[in-house]
Amino acid sequence: MKTVYGLSEDVLARIRRHAEGTEGLATKVMKCHYCEHKAITVYEDSRGHVRAKCKKCGMEGIYNVVLRRGGAVSYRRCLS
Repeated sequence: MKTVYGLSEDVLARIRRHAEGTEGLATKVMKCHYCEHKAITVYEDSRGHVRAKCKKCGMEGIYNVVLRRGGAVSYRRCLS
């Protein structure tokens, strides 16, 4: 059984299945609340809240994915 980075074929097949499940879905990029760097990419079928750490500034942020799906609501407007 061939492995990549110590992963078995079963795990690789599962990763491929998940990647294929996102094909054709629209995506939106959510930016870091602190430095405006790209923090996460959200697919159109996502919902709920996500905690992510920015790779640029190292700060953690909580993102409401449902607010972002419409595309018109920004984080700063949610604070007001």
